[in-house]
This record gives sequence, C-alpha cells and structure tokens, in this order.
Amino acid sequence: SIPPRRAVAMSRSPRARTDDDAPPTDWLGELPPELHLRILEGVDDFSDCAAFSLASPRLGLLALRSSLARFKDPLFAVAMRLQIAQQCVGSVGTVSVTLSEDTLRRYAADRRASADHFPWLARVSPALCLSTELDGPGDNRIDIWRLKRGEESGAKLRLRSLRSGQVLHYEGEQ
Repeated sequence: SIPPRRAVAMSRSPRARTDDDAPPTDWLGELPPELHLRILEGVDDFSDCAAFSLASPRLGLLALRSSLARFKDPLFAVAMRLQIAQQCVGSVGTVSVTLSEDTLRRYAADRRASADHFPWLARVSPALCLSTELDGPGDNRIDIWRLKRGEESGAKLRLRSLRSGQVLHYEGEQ
C-alpha cells in the first residue's frame, strides 16, 4: 500500500507544497505580494533595486506596476544596464564596469533626470559620469551638465536657464 501524502506547512502560495515537491528556486516567491512590496519599499539604492529585479524579475515587475518611486526613476534604467554589464563581465573575470556615454546621454536627456543623482553615478562609474556647473551673471545663470571622464570635464549634454526653465540638449563633442 502507498502511504498518503503529508502536507508540509501551509504557505501563501497558490497551493500547499508537499514533501515530494522540489525546493523553490525563488524563496521570496513563497511570500505574499503585500510583503514583497513592503520589502521593496525599503530598498533605497538604485543598484539594489536593479539587483532585486534581475534576481527575481517578478519582483521587479511588481515594483513597476505598483509605481514604487525608485523603480520608476530614470536612474533605475541606468542601474539595470550597469548590473547587466557587471554580470556579463563578471562571468569572464574581474574587470570594473563603466557606464557608457550613450547611457549617460540618455539619462541626461530624460526630463526627470536630476543632478542630485550625480554622486551615485560618480560612485558606480568614476571613470565616466556626469557633472554640473553654474555659469552666467545674476538672473541669467545657467546650469550646464557635462560628461566627466575621471577628473576631466567633457562634452556639454544639457543646458538649463534657471530663470526661464528652458532646457537645451547637445549632441556630439561640443
């Protein structure tokens, strides 16, 4: 005679697991979505947001659908590109990864981008990041965003008039 199956401790997943089930590959998947959101609300670094999303794509989608601010910020896309590049390079050896000029230009072109995030960019990609400087007299001051290679200030990417709020975007080396 075949012994009856015994149910293992009930989880909040769609069905109860049994002794014969394979162990889950996504332990967070055993938790209810409300708890997932509580965990994700506490993630405050863009690199960590990207790592969570890559480790458990379902969590990343949940965060996006729930409109969690960090996952909607344009810097999240930058962090995702960086995490993916690090994973690709990491499988080959230990080489530091720098953000691409194209990624930084895309970030600077997004109207939601903020100079408040430049320190994070400099921390994760010191060889190529963004810098800001103020120029002009009194009421006609302008905020200039530039590519920054190491300590060298590079091409202008964005210019914003502090008085009118008008923004100009630059392409190329000038």
